[in-house]
Amino acid sequence: MAKKVQVTLTGNEGKLLIAKAAARTEQVRTCMKGHKLLLCGGTTVSAFSEELGFEPLRISGRIEATGTRTALQTSEAPHNLLIENGISINVDKNIQEIAETLSASDLIVVGANAIDTAGRAALAFAALGGGSRGYALHSAYMQGVPMLILAGLNKLIPDLGSAQAHSGRTGVDCSMGAAIGLYNLFGVVITEIKAFEILFGIEAVAIAGSGIHSGCLLYTSDAADEL
Repeated sequence: MAKKVQVTLTGNEGKLLIAKAAARTEQVRTCMKGHKLLLCGGTTVSAFSEELGFEPLRISGRIEATGTRTALQTSEAPHNLLIENGISINVDKNIQEIAETLSASDLIVVGANAIDTAGRAALAFAALGGGSRGYALHSAYMQGVPMLILAGLNKLIPDLGSAQAHSGRTGVDCSMGAAIGLYNLFGVVITEIKAFEILFGIEAVAIAGSGIHSGCLLYTSDAADEL
């Protein structure tokens, strides 16, 4: 008989689960065998970098109680990391040039600030054009570089189309912190739900969430013994 289990995850546990699942994907395993892997920093992508055995990534911005803010602390850690032939390189200063060298055989791994139930995802940018990363991602799209998007269910919003219609760096009369625009991301999105499927081959459904420590409750069916 199939087992049914309710699992509670904190936000950080969700990030670790997603990171482990992403490392198991065929896209990532193929890139680790001779192709280029570009990691664009965020908390979940940082967890993914560590899962692969590389350094944690610097976080450049955050959304907190006072609004959209820049990083809480300065750091020498890379925000964008290129992995090739088992070696990691900080590419913060030349990410645009690096993006232009990528091809359809390579892979970009990036987080998201918004996802919706239609599978759409977006990054929030406060800098013109999304800064160096925004221009680099645009160049990568033009090159046909595939993308893997790592985002927890805490990033879920009702409708990304509506969100984009009402966001923007200009035309905002007042904002808590920096006014932001949303940049479309295209690729496979891995949430905690997808992570359960990748890691254990089971179906998971989000059934509740908490306002304390950003926890979420998931229902899983045909649960593996590892749970």
